[in-house]
Amino acid sequence: QLSTSQASPERVPSPEEQQWAGPEALCPGWLEDEAPDGEVPGDSGDHDGATHAYERLQSALCQEGLPPTLDCSAEPRTGFGPLDMTVCILGSPIPFLPVLLEGGTRCPGAMVLCLSPSWASRVPSESCPGAWSLLLSRGVSFKVGGHSALESFVPPRRANYVTGTFAPGDPEGGWVGELARDLDCPTGGSVPLAHRLEDTLVTRWVLAARANLPVPPTLAFVLGTRGDLPAQPAAAGVRLVRLQDPQGQQSLVQEEVGAFLGGTAMEPYGQVGTAGRAALVAPGGAGGQREAR
Repeated sequence: QLSTSQASPERVPSPEEQQWAGPEALCPGWLEDEAPDGEVPGDSGDHDGATHAYERLQSALCQEGLPPTLDCSAEPRTGFGPLDMTVCILGSPIPFLPVLLEGGTRCPGAMVLCLSPSWASRVPSESCPGAWSLLLSRGVSFKVGGHSALESFVPPRRANYVTGTFAPGDPEGGWVGELARDLDCPTGGSVPLAHRLEDTLVTRWVLAARANLPVPPTLAFVLGTRGDLPAQPAAAGVRLVRLQDPQGQQSLVQEEVGAFLGGTAMEPYGQVGTAGRAALVAPGGAGGQREAR
């Protein structure tokens, strides 16, 4: 829960300063040939990515009937200390827009959106040996009424909580995961966790075996050892068959599929068609399995 007592006083921009942030404000020097400092691994000067993300933010704000983002970066904000709340959202703004808007209402200025790896840096943590602190030199902050502003911070502003778009398939997933790795503050996810959640077999096994929750009847053919799964998973509703050579074990696959479709677990799905309801996880390539419905 955010505390309004931690918010720093906001400076109201003058009418002359209330200009919309453009590409130059998003990434100073984006038209120059010089490469960025490269302090963050994976920062390849993805200026187009930051600009595109900013344009998506403006489109989303417009669709919600909210004012566009103001460019207040010409006069850096100062005075942030360790007690100031900074909730940092890394990457795409769209999935977290409701959080940014609500956070801006509850604690104005505490929600900061980072659209580029060049806007942040990692420094060794002073409080947790071996960990890192995330410092923000630039970001889009949110305030009451859906107002937002592009701001720069001098000295850089330390993040107290970090989350973002960790999905493996997301274009920003690489630099987001790197910035959020091994931080000294709580984080709302990680790339390895996103990989796990996207693995249908692992997710269903965890829900069935560890949380004792019902899952759809599942037959899984796994290539190799799959060290992330136990040798004998005791998960209700999940049948795991390990294959060494799927080309030479076709008869085994056919037998298992026949037994699965004809078993008692599939009886509730008989009237609507077994193929439409049951989950069959078949052997895939390097990933170890694929799901067919």
